[in-house]
Amino acid sequence: MISYCDPIENILTYSNFFFADKTPLKLKFVNPNSPLIAKIENIYSIDDVKSFVNKEIFIPLEEMRQDDNAIYWTDLIGCNVIDQNSRLLGKIYKLENHGASDLIFIKTDDEDIIIPLEDRFLGNFELEKNTLNVNWE
Repeated sequence: MISYCDPIENILTYSNFFFADKTPLKLKFVNPNSPLIAKIENIYSIDDVKSFVNKEIFIPLEEMRQDDNAIYWTDLIGCNVIDQNSRLLGKIYKLENHGASDLIFIKTDDEDIIIPLEDRFLGNFELEKNTLNVNWE
């Protein structure tokens, strides 16, 4: 598995998993020292597991909400992005981890903007207003 938990061991705290189409998935973590290794219930052969390769799995939002001050990727998707000049850049349509930094992908009228998810580029995030302020030209 590729986990977006930070730290990755936090994946072990979740018990309800599902696919994007809401189909439930039962996972058993095989080795607590290596949380990225899991067994899918009722799957016993390599051929059967191949259909799960590159599939995204999710957890219910209410299981994730443990810190009211945390900002989760799901909070950012669909947010309006405002630059330091109060200009609307566009909306966040996805986030990805690229090793050294997470990246925010913003859809604009003309092109996509990609901003590293780093403190020096981030301003205020207002969940209620669905906006993220950034320091970006």
